[in-house]
Amino acid sequence: MSTFSRQDQLPSLPVPPLVETLEKYINSASALLTPDEKKRIEKEAHDFQHSELGAQLQSALENRSKKHKNWLEDWWYNVYTEIRDPLAPYVSFGALNTVYNCVNGGQISRAADVLYHWLSVWDKIRHGKWPVTSSRGVTWDMDQFHHLFSSNRTPHMPRDTIDRYFKTKEEGDTPCHVIVCCNGCFWKINILNQDDDTLKTSDELFNMLQFVKDNSSDECSGCVSKLSTSHRDVWTTNRDELLRVSAANMRHLKDVESSILFMSLVPKNGGSNHQKLMTDALQDESWFVWQDKSVSITVYEDAQVMVQGDHSNIDAIVLLQVGDYAASRVRKELWHPQKTGSDQHFEFPERLIFELNEPLRHAISQADVDFYKSKQLYRARPVHFFGYGNDLCRTARLYTDTVVQLALQLAFLKTHGSFGPIYETASTRKYFHGRTETVRGCTQQFVRFAKALTDEKKTEKEDLKKLFDSAMNAHNQLMADCMDGRGFDRHLLGLKQTLTIMNKGCGPKRAIPNFLKDDTWKRTGGDGNFLLSTSFIGYMDNEQPGTIGYVAAMRPDGYGCFYRIGKNRISVAVSDWAGSRSNIDAFCGNILWALDALSPFLTPAQKL
Repeated sequence: MSTFSRQDQLPSLPVPPLVETLEKYINSASALLTPDEKKRIEKEAHDFQHSELGAQLQSALENRSKKHKNWLEDWWYNVYTEIRDPLAPYVSFGALNTVYNCVNGGQISRAADVLYHWLSVWDKIRHGKWPVTSSRGVTWDMDQFHHLFSSNRTPHMPRDTIDRYFKTKEEGDTPCHVIVCCNGCFWKINILNQDDDTLKTSDELFNMLQFVKDNSSDECSGCVSKLSTSHRDVWTTNRDELLRVSAANMRHLKDVESSILFMSLVPKNGGSNHQKLMTDALQDESWFVWQDKSVSITVYEDAQVMVQGDHSNIDAIVLLQVGDYAASRVRKELWHPQKTGSDQHFEFPERLIFELNEPLRHAISQADVDFYKSKQLYRARPVHFFGYGNDLCRTARLYTDTVVQLALQLAFLKTHGSFGPIYETASTRKYFHGRTETVRGCTQQFVRFAKALTDEKKTEKEDLKKLFDSAMNAHNQLMADCMDGRGFDRHLLGLKQTLTIMNKGCGPKRAIPNFLKDDTWKRTGGDGNFLLSTSFIGYMDNEQPGTIGYVAAMRPDGYGCFYRIGKNRISVAVSDWAGSRSNIDAFCGNILWALDALSPFLTPAQKL
């Protein structure tokens, strides 16, 4: 089965019934509302459901679904590309991999290995040999793997574009080069052997990367990649100026933006402090990453490796899957290429030299200042729990993911004394070009369990277990509905987008439904106002966490939590914003407390 052979067989993303979506929204919001507030939004939602506007919007959305196999796709990308904040730290995700060890003097050998194994994935996808993802016998959409390489979020006003240059062998010619930045100098490296269309070996890549390092003077202060760290409108203006200055800049920009991936060889050690590495994964030095690229890899002097990606184009799980694949195959010791006859066919990398004028030099300096200010805005911490993992939960016939979700909410409750809206990623990749739906995990069943667990008046263990089971079941049902395309957040987004389009016409302007502009809408998570933004990012191999990645928290007073599950451990990457009411140290400590507090309920009493 080739990588994209099942695409045409995937079902279209459904449009849920309006009444079902409104009922689910009210049920979800009620966990965080007073009885009077619940009564108010029930009436507002009921009025909308039975209004002419409600019927028109639902009908228009259903008609759109007949013309688009995924009615949400374009709108979902627009949600990202309309964001004007700098991609890092607001949109990008960063990741470290615990498999990588530090090797003195190993930068070039590690970079060559890493590059080769990432490119081997590119080559498998190009030839349709990368395996199709499936879950419990259901085939998933593979479109994001088509988007992974040679993609670029190009700055424009008022909305960026996502430009994709990759093609499979069947589709035609595709870019076959990577960009390597060393000491601020840009180099273009062709990665295929011209005579037989095969990948260059790790040895050949080593020699080319060594040439790059040997011939790169220190030009970090004026490195053009710094411009990509700016506010998107500012970057748009500066990119236009780059293009205006010279035809050479136009060629070089096209080379960067169409490249398979962007790699930096940097003149500093990464070290083995995972807390520092986690923070640096999203923002280290201002020139290390071309922020617009879907894949950027940074390799340090001591062979430590970091990966960063643009979340607009792909979901993190895709990048992490390939990152784990590469890390598991990379050599852990220092090595040097073997001398062979192929050395005489050495292909020199091409130096790309951008022409800068005074306004661009000033813009680079200003981007530098703004970047280092933004580095102070957020924090990141790893949390490692060794009390139990997937083995115990499977014995108890429980989903470990759901156990972690309850624990994260308990940790928030213990930290702040209140319940908060929580977002968990549910994949909708069983549908054509599906990406995600929102699981709003703060259910009424969870609230009842959490209150009983933390109440000073002790609840009987048997009653607590029933409340725990009820909370688990409620969450599992939400996840199942969302993965089946029957969540409510994306549907409500579609209705709002449909209303916006309708109001651009010549007819009378329609007001947004009352329940969507009620103050309870954002308070319960609407428009991305989740105090907890969370995602399960995979199982561990051999109890080694592997790739641990994260994005910044959705709200300035909230947390981001991204976790991997091992047989006997759970690891969470936690992020928050500095200078707000969030308290990352207390919250991380309370995650450990919460996971431990749930351990008595992990008994074989519930079937999956």
